[in-house]
Amino acid sequence: MSQEIKFEIKEYSDDYKKQVNELIFQVYENSRGRPRRERPDLNVIKETYQDSGGNFWVAINKNNIIGTIGLRDQGKKRASMHRFAVIENFRGKEKGVSTKLFFTLLEFAKMKGFKKIFLGTLPDAIPAMKFYERNGFNNIKSLPKDLAKHPSLMYDTVFYKLDLE
Repeated sequence: MSQEIKFEIKEYSDDYKKQVNELIFQVYENSRGRPRRERPDLNVIKETYQDSGGNFWVAINKNNIIGTIGLRDQGKKRASMHRFAVIENFRGKEKGVSTKLFFTLLEFAKMKGFKKIFLGTLPDAIPAMKFYERNGFNNIKSLPKDLAKHPSLMYDTVFYKLDLE
């Protein structure tokens, strides 16, 4: 029998900056074996996500960041989802961390009037892609041209779109 995990979702503040960077490094680079590369948005999360019409959330368990998710306003009532990461031992349907982070983002996106959410990932993110598809995202061949040039999406090769209408 698995023990229930207690956690809460909070909007990002710079108090969490170091832990967010460590979590992204752990999930993206250590767990998934992705190459180390600059992630300039992580140095200016408030400005990149929150001050420009989107938001960024953290999942917290016992004062530790265990998950993140971000939403960026891309104009034309479109948004893009970024930095969706949960520490390995907090993943899974029964734990609910990913689901609660995602539905927090979704509720915010609807409240803000976004009509579409786009995201990019890499082909090795199979559990993530299953999560996206289970939650209504459709795999698309490519991003709209203006989004495809976005620095935070340029390394991705698999794309999804969620229609909120």
